[in-house]
Amino acid sequence: MSTKLLASALLITSLWVLGSHSLIAEQQAVPRVVPVGDKEKSLAAFQSILKVLKSPRCMNCHPSGDVPSQGDDQHLHRMGVSRGKADHGGLVQKCETCHHQENNLYANVPGAPHWGLAPRSMGWQGLSDLQLGKALVDKNKNGGRSPQDLVKHMGQDSLVLWAWNPGPGRTPPPVALPEFRAALNEWLNNGAHVPQ
Repeated sequence: MSTKLLASALLITSLWVLGSHSLIAEQQAVPRVVPVGDKEKSLAAFQSILKVLKSPRCMNCHPSGDVPSQGDDQHLHRMGVSRGKADHGGLVQKCETCHHQENNLYANVPGAPHWGLAPRSMGWQGLSDLQLGKALVDKNKNGGRSPQDLVKHMGQDSLVLWAWNPGPGRTPPPVALPEFRAALNEWLNNGAHVPQ
């Protein structure tokens, strides 16, 4: 076999090998199609979730500004309470000064573990359903949570669960806790869609 023929064969073989590796790499780089579930079921479940998120039990501690709301009528929190740097009240007036690990039935002050405001990025007051939905799934606004993390947080966190046991004079969310958890799972299992 001549040197030219051997060189040509090696060149062709090398190009073929490189080309096939490039093709394999391209095929591996293409994202795999993941089933997104039933979008209509997901959006219907999200409507149930919204009913809870927009209730006073959630909105009062998800202010867009620095002052939380309180009560079913969502009036500004009394006693000049403000967010503070760490979302747990000001320098001398921390949330836990009044809000303890459980409801204080004698003073009618609500309480649950780690009482405090949601971070400003999670402020929902004044948002439309569309804006709230987008903010909820935006990791830059929701504390870095994936949809799975959101479902866990909303279905298991002790402060969130307080909403269904808010104490006298406070109305629980309009969706019962078992139905809310079912809606969270339906939403997640069908693609975690939000209004567009």
